[in-house]
Amino acid sequence: MTSPSSSSRSTLPAQGKIDIHSHLIPGVDDGCATFDESLACIKMLQDQGFVGTICTPHLATNDYPLNNTSHVTGWVAVLQRQLRDAGVHYHVWPGGELRIFPECVSWMKQHGIPTLAGSNAVLLDFWTPTWPRWVDTTFAWLLDQKCQPILAHPERLPCVNDLDQRLRDTQNSGVWLQGNAKCVTGLEGPAAKEMFTKLLSEGRYNLLALDMHRPNTLPDRLSGLATIEQMIGSEALKALIDTAPRKLVQ
Repeated sequence: MTSPSSSSRSTLPAQGKIDIHSHLIPGVDDGCATFDESLACIKMLQDQGFVGTICTPHLATNDYPLNNTSHVTGWVAVLQRQLRDAGVHYHVWPGGELRIFPECVSWMKQHGIPTLAGSNAVLLDFWTPTWPRWVDTTFAWLLDQKCQPILAHPERLPCVNDLDQRLRDTQNSGVWLQGNAKCVTGLEGPAAKEMFTKLLSEGRYNLLALDMHRPNTLPDRLSGLATIEQMIGSEALKALIDTAPRKLVQ
């Protein structure tokens, strides 16, 4: 059977936003609970010019032990088929949001590296109050494997005391940063808004995404994109949410 990523490449519209960080697959984490919720989100996304989504359910061994690379690929294939049967033309690709933990490298050796849409990019996060050594070890291992680590929503990290310098060191090592559009609204707290604004104004984000979860929270995330467009202009926003994501899926 043709994978969702390869079947989408030939028919992907030449322009249109692509969300690289999304909890769209129903019933597998704290994102959409049902296919109807997934469909409601997709309709809102289409209204805002989105043409596709990389599905990145939480790959967190303690919270979601069933979530792994092969399962996500199967779930995305089911979702793509459900959309096709419903007459909805929207592209979905497999990925994952991998929670970094001390044995993260061993987990990837066992389950495979959860790359985004068959690219070499890998989306990761962590939530510890300090910046542990095993985060850098995981990034270094992925870079050695010729993968492109992407740190999700760095503006939300709780290790605020030395966060800016840590992020600079991480970027200098080759890691990319992905910002969450909702953070510019202030709804993720003032510290996240301040750091997001700083990283955005300094041009340090490689990609932006919605990190969408359920239909009731999606409007706030979309309004964040509108605010960002006012801040940096439509062409700069397009580079972060259309051009750069398109390079991953193609």
